[in-house]
Parts: sequence; C-alpha cells; structure tokens
Amino acid sequence: MKVISGSLLGVLAVIPVFALSDYRCTQKALCEVQEYQEASSVQKAFDEGNVEGNIRLAYIDQHNHATNVADTYATSIGGQLKYETAKFYHLSLAAAAFVSQKVGVLSGNENKGELNYDFFGSNGDSFAYLGEAYIEYTRKNFNLRIGRQKLDTPLNDRDDIRLLPNSFEAITAGYGGIEDTVLVAGYINRWAGYDSGGEISVFKEIPGGVDTADEPINDGTKGVFLAGVMNASIENLELQTWYYDFDKTADVIYADAVYTTQYTSGLEVEAGVQYAHYSEKSSSAIEGDVCGGVFSVGYEGVSLAAAFSAVNAEDGKSILLGYGGGPYFTSMEEWTIDGMNDGKAYVVGAEIDFSKMSFDGLSLAYAYGRFNANVQTTSGSSKVEENDFILAYAIAENADLEVSYAHVNDKANSEVDDVGYDRTLARLNYYF
Repeated sequence: MKVISGSLLGVLAVIPVFALSDYRCTQKALCEVQEYQEASSVQKAFDEGNVEGNIRLAYIDQHNHATNVADTYATSIGGQLKYETAKFYHLSLAAAAFVSQKVGVLSGNENKGELNYDFFGSNGDSFAYLGEAYIEYTRKNFNLRIGRQKLDTPLNDRDDIRLLPNSFEAITAGYGGIEDTVLVAGYINRWAGYDSGGEISVFKEIPGGVDTADEPINDGTKGVFLAGVMNASIENLELQTWYYDFDKTADVIYADAVYTTQYTSGLEVEAGVQYAHYSEKSSSAIEGDVCGGVFSVGYEGVSLAAAFSAVNAEDGKSILLGYGGGPYFTSMEEWTIDGMNDGKAYVVGAEIDFSKMSFDGLSLAYAYGRFNANVQTTSGSSKVEENDFILAYAIAENADLEVSYAHVNDKANSEVDDVGYDRTLARLNYYF
C-alpha cells in the first residue's frame, strides 16, 4: 500500500513521485542542514540518543480466481524499533530491529496451502533482523551514511507495502549547499524486504537472483552505483535526473518534472511527465524506454487524477521497476509496468478527503487501471484490469488505519496463477 504524501491524491497511489521535498529532506536528510547540539562525550552521545519506531498489526487475505489455487490469509504483528545516538564530532550511530510475529489463530493453515507468506519467511515463519545499522556523518550541508538504511530514490526505495519496508546495505552521500538543489550519490550492495523475494529477512546481492534458501545467492555482481540531481529553483516546478549503473543488468537514465500550483479559488492542479532509458548489460534482456504523464485536480477535498505509461522495447527485451516500488505514475496497489515488453498502461482515480466535511482524518479513494502489454514473465500478451479501493483513517496524531482492496483480472490469461485475484490488506499503525 503506497501512501504518497504531498500529492493531491493523498492516499491514492497513482503518483509515486520522489520529489525534492520527499527525499529525506523532510526527515533526517542526506541534504538537510542539521540543527543539533553536539554531545560533549561518547557517553553523553549515547545518553542523549533518540528512540523511535512503529508497531503494526496487519492482515492480508487473497482470493484467487483460478479454481486450482487455494485462497490464503495471514495476520502478523510487528514493526520497527530504532535507536540513534546524538552527534559527537558530527558522527552518530543507529540501529533498528525489524520484527514480524505470526498470529497463528488468525492465519491460514500452512499444510493446507492456506497461509499467505507475504508477512513471513519462505517457510512461513516469524522473524526478526537488523533492518538498519549505520554510521552517519553530518556537517553543514553535507551528509554521509554508511550501512544498512532505508532509501527513497526512483529506482531503489523502501516501498512499504506489507508489514516492513525494504532496506539496503549502502553508502549514500548528499549535498544541499546549492540553493534549491540537492546532489546525491551512492553505492548499494545488498537489500532485504518483501520486494527482495525469498527470505524477506536475508540481505541479498543487488542486482542478482532471488534466493530460495536461508543464504542469498552470490552471483558476483558488483552492486548499484547511482547519482542524482534534484532542483526546485523554478517556482512550482520540481525537476530531477538520475543515473543508475545496475551491474550485469542495465544502465538507466531517469528524469521527471512535476508542476504543482494552487489558485486563489482553492483549485489545486498537479501535472507531471517522466522518461527512462534502459541500456542492456551482460545479455540481461533489460532494455527499452518508458515515458509517462499524470494530471490531477483537487477542490474542497475532492481530487481526480489520470496517468499513463508507455513502454517501448524490442522483442525479447523488457524494462524493470528497479529495486522497490518504482517511480512510474501508473503503479497501483498490485499491478505495475514491471517486466513489460511493449505496451501501455492507463490509470484514473478519485479521492474524497472527509476532513473538509467534519470527518477529520478520513479519506476514501478509488482507482482503475488497465495494462495492455507483452509481459516477459507470462506467456503471450496480457490485458490486466485492476480496481483499487482504499480507506485511510487517522485515529490520532500517532496512530492510523489503512485498508485496501484490489481486484485484479487478466482477460488474456484468466487461468494464470496470481494474475486473477482479489486481495484485501488492512494495517493498524502506531508510531512513537
């Protein structure tokens, strides 16, 4: 479940834009001028450290359309517990435990094929692992972070769509000393999380194959090198350009521009365009171009949006999202353009924010998407339709409820496993 703050759509996930204001600059930013008091000793750095995290209760249910595939469900309680020291000589240490504990009485029977594995390891077991563990150096407008960390860049991101987000073993650096501009560079070696496949709690080489056992595949890849420039010097317009070197997979150039404005009448308008070019490496079959656009309007708590993506790739080639949820405007709760060989995707949606109608904290959204394409991961073409219904309710300042229902149907491959299904996901979150 993707929640995009700052867009007109609120909880509606058709605009996954990693804009200047989203990229760590509103949190403990790579590029932010940090306001902090230096600790006077190592002991005080630990004594004055900060604890934060979240507790999440999550339930998932999947009804498969194929008659030979069992329906599955699961419940888990877990979350993140993070401790970060205060700065001492501009340095700090941080570590975060990621935990998923199965609630057996509210989960399917594994032996009967009724257990949904999205919250658990490949054996359907609970787990706990060190999702973050890094050292950080911050001075003026420069930030350097080394170790396990959460990232939000267009082709590597946390994509927090199940119980726990993705995290990465990486070196990342950012500089924000140029007005309205952020420069970012980094190297990523491994990752863990739901999107990484196999054992969620095991860090795997990136790029690389998906592990099928307790140990990750070691295929000799050299990781990912990335560099990005984000700029907001033009009023109401945010621009970004990124370069990625995915070893043995592809070189990728990605760029987008998003224009946002609000009129005195209260009408809000957002429009964006994006482009990506994939150049194949080591016969990976990852090559092609993506272009897309989005337009949305909002007034008095009601928002409407439309988005499209077009993929152009030669026969036998395809594109990928990267490592996470991807940046493309047509990404929905379940279906994306990942793996498309050639084709188009269209999404339209609407959201009502009931806060404007005296129901504070409540939002309802609906999105419809159609994906017409050749898909490398299935035989032949696909004509996938998805309908998403999303409810979000802010129970309190530090607690919220998210519920999503997705109906996915492939009219060209109606009997393909995990193509036709109905999925319900509910998450109750408490933040501290």
